[in-house]
Parts: sequence; C-alpha cells; structure tokens
Amino acid sequence: MEELSKRKLALYSGLESKKQRLKSGLFAVEGTKSVSDTLGYYPLEALVIKKGVELPETILHFISEDKICETSRQGMDKLSSLSTSPDMIAVYHLPECNIKDFAHLPEDLYLMLDGVQDPGNLGTIIRTAHWFGIKRIFASKDTVDIYNPKTIQATMGSLPHVEVLYCNLEEVVTANPSLPVYGLLLEGKNIYKASLGGKGFIVMGNEGKGISPMLRRSVTFPLLIPPYDPDAHGESLNVAIATAVTLSTFRSKV
Repeated sequence: MEELSKRKLALYSGLESKKQRLKSGLFAVEGTKSVSDTLGYYPLEALVIKKGVELPETILHFISEDKICETSRQGMDKLSSLSTSPDMIAVYHLPECNIKDFAHLPEDLYLMLDGVQDPGNLGTIIRTAHWFGIKRIFASKDTVDIYNPKTIQATMGSLPHVEVLYCNLEEVVTANPSLPVYGLLLEGKNIYKASLGGKGFIVMGNEGKGISPMLRRSVTFPLLIPPYDPDAHGESLNVAIATAVTLSTFRSKV
C-alpha cells in the first residue's frame, strides 16, 4: 500500500475550500460510515486511510488496491475538517450535472432552496428529502455548496440519493407552468388545512430573509406552518425543521 504523497496531501487538504473543490474537480467524504454510504456512487480518486487501520470487507469489495493509500495520524489531521480526524477519507471526482434542460420536468414533487446559507441546514434538508422520497432539489446559485464538508456530514449518507441542481429558480418555474409553486410565507394558508398535491415545487427560503422577492411572485400557493400558541412562540422555525414539517404534511395527504 502506497503512502500518500506530499503533493496529494496538499491537494486533498484544501478540499474544505469551495474554490479548491471547483479547481480540482474533487471533494472529500470523511469517516467509515459516510465512506461506506457513498462508495460506488461517485468516481473514486483515492481512499486515504490512517496507518494501522484495517479496511472492512464491505469497503474493499468496492475498490481496487491501487486506489488506497495511507497516511500518518498527523497527515489525517491535516486532511480532516473534523475536530477528531477519522480513520479514512474518500476523495471523489465531482459528478457532472445530468440535466441540461429544465423545461418539461416530469410531474413530481420537487424541493427548491432559495439562498439557504448554513451547511448543516442544507445537509439536514437533503437527509430529510431522502426520507420523504424527494429525488431532486433545485437550489439557487447563492445556496451553500452541497460538497461543503459540514453539509456532507449532516446528510448522514443521503448525499448520493438526492440530486441537487444549482440554477436560476425563476427560470425553472417559468419553464414548467403546469407545476404549482408552494412557498412558506407569513401570509400563507395554514398548511394543515390546505389542499396539497403530489406534484409541484416547494420553496424554502433563506434562514433570515425568507423567499426572495423575485421568486415570491412566482408562488401560487402560499403556506404557513402556524405556531401552536399564536401569542407565545419563537420568531421562526429553523429552515431544516420547517422543511421536515412541510414534507411530512405533503406526504400525509397523498
């Protein structure tokens, strides 16, 4: 088994940066479980393991030995974005977008993320979307990168199962006029009493600003998750929690 070279150590340790990910075309997945959950879904550049760690057969089955290299504990500390470095890190090639034309989408239920900034929120939303059978998320170009290490950790293995496409959300909506657009707004209708369908776009907005004014004009069905006590409640729900409540409500009515 080869030792990780200094050149690759420098390259892989920079993958916490979006700029470096885009420049190299690579991203990293940390930890045995996350590696196991993603192997076979993305083209593998290398599997880096900590010296002395034995690979389980479930991982060895997926990769050839020439893709495996090892590094010291100090080397793994440099590679890892976690407070305690893991036993292994998989470095993958970024996948290519497999959809070029956003018009005439199949009639399905899609999630739209408008300016979500927190990587943990995005990862939790992807994990939640996977749970509720949402296969594709459309994200505005100012939404946090899905290959951010904190996002990947928060997906808990759901990353390969939900396609996230960065695009102009207004253009996607305009190109699919037959699909209703649901949006979480303060002036919306009580989601628990609303008539919800099994197709359309569900728009979730930025953590602080909500849905942008441009996209808000495209919302055909404004919805609201009402507080239990109208006179005593927090300022707002966390966007990841609001997404979970919304998807659960939609799925319960189909």
